[in-house]
Amino acid sequence: MIDMKLKPEAKTMLGEPVEADTPEYPYGLRICLDNESLTKLGITELPAIDAEFKVTALACVVSVSQHESQGSDKPHRSVDLQIEMMELAPAKEEAGEGGQSSAQRMYANSGMNA
Repeated sequence: MIDMKLKPEAKTMLGEPVEADTPEYPYGLRICLDNESLTKLGITELPAIDAEFKVTALACVVSVSQHESQGSDKPHRSVDLQIEMMELAPAKEEAGEGGQSSAQRMYANSGMNA
């Protein structure tokens, strides 16, 4: 797995390095689940802070773009994904039925390979 944590930006204040007040992860990587979503996912009790879940999701590309700017040596590229189907499981879940992971079972019905 790839750690998506942002690198801290160091600033200098009065000669002393201080860490910038920036979020740990990029905007858009946070998923907020409301009551209806929690119910659909089978979450009946709120988990503890710092509890970990494995998120398996099927996302559809809804937008792609690329543009170049003066003074930049690389083009800016972006892909927007809309999560259409998802499942949550405790982070320590092992392969399930038939030795298949949740992703393999989910994608088996969608025509995509995990």
